[in-house]
Amino acid sequence: MKQKVSNVTGEIILSYQENGYQVVLDEFQHAKCINIVTYNINTYERYSVLIKELRKLNKSTKITIILNIPDGSYLKNIKKNKQENNINNVIKKIKNALSVLEHEKFGSLEVYVNLENHAKLIMTDTIAYIGSQNFSDASEGKFELGFLVKDPKVIRDIENNIFAKIKSKSIHCITSEYRATMEEISVKMGNKLQNIREDILTWVGDPPFIPWQEVFFIDDAYFHRERWGEFKEFHSEFEVITEKLIDEYPSEFNKESARETIKHLRKLVKLLVSELDELANFKTNQEESMMWDKFHELDAGENMEEALEDAQYYVENYKEENYREIEDKGKELIKTFDYIKESIQDIETIVDEIKDAMIRKALNQNIERILQDIKKQ
Repeated sequence: MKQKVSNVTGEIILSYQENGYQVVLDEFQHAKCINIVTYNINTYERYSVLIKELRKLNKSTKITIILNIPDGSYLKNIKKNKQENNINNVIKKIKNALSVLEHEKFGSLEVYVNLENHAKLIMTDTIAYIGSQNFSDASEGKFELGFLVKDPKVIRDIENNIFAKIKSKSIHCITSEYRATMEEISVKMGNKLQNIREDILTWVGDPPFIPWQEVFFIDDAYFHRERWGEFKEFHSEFEVITEKLIDEYPSEFNKESARETIKHLRKLVKLLVSELDELANFKTNQEESMMWDKFHELDAGENMEEALEDAQYYVENYKEENYREIEDKGKELIKTFDYIKESIQDIETIVDEIKDAMIRKALNQNIERILQDIKKQ
């Protein structure tokens, strides 16, 4: 196999006791994506300036790292060295490397392992360094030689033809369920609750004289048909999450507390739905058709505007008589929204208690996959 990128212009950089790719590091904060191919990384996390630079980035910057595990390729290519003590040494190195790169510690990170990789590439969407220097603090103390590229077309070619090729031949290390589960709860589920809340409640105020506050007006309440339908089964999604964790972590996960919290959440959701579902059904399915039915009943062809006004008045009067009392429960409805939010936070807390177990499980799965790749040779 051979991949080429032709007609490349750039700068040759010789470095010693500093990073030859420092200019690339300086672009990390502005990058849309960061791709790193390295033979090894500094597993002494506490002292690694490079790892700390990656930690500073937020979720909008996608980071992909492909690394080798020192001694892993050695065992893979020389069968007679696959002895137990050698394997244990590799396991230790895999564990150290993947622990440093645990997804939970970063904004957005994907990790791949390639036991045949010896290439070094550090790039963003605008600049790339290709050379002898690893993405490791230890490389600063050596003479390193590299090539710096800034041409946009060449950058795309390097990503699509070089980086993508190495990535396709690498083992994708799964991240722990912890981050995925917490994002499911706090982001996806939290957003669903917030969207419904913003649909139904209204902010009023006139600072500094009248502070902003949430209120419930039946005329302003909006019930998005699909979102409201999903919210009516809101608690069920949490039941799925917690039951899955109970099955996978039977000894670590606090199932009694989790099920009690879900039970409370179910009660709160059903309470809110019982108060608002008739109004929601009226506003989404009946209000408009009722008005037009009344309009056609009143319209004699002589004064359409008057007939329309009378039809609108009829609907408003119907709504007033049947649903206005719900408005008087506005404060209780707002409290219920707050209690639901607190229940979600309680579930997050319960999941957080098994964070270490979830991370250990993913780490062990990754180690097993890498060892299988070594042993099958």
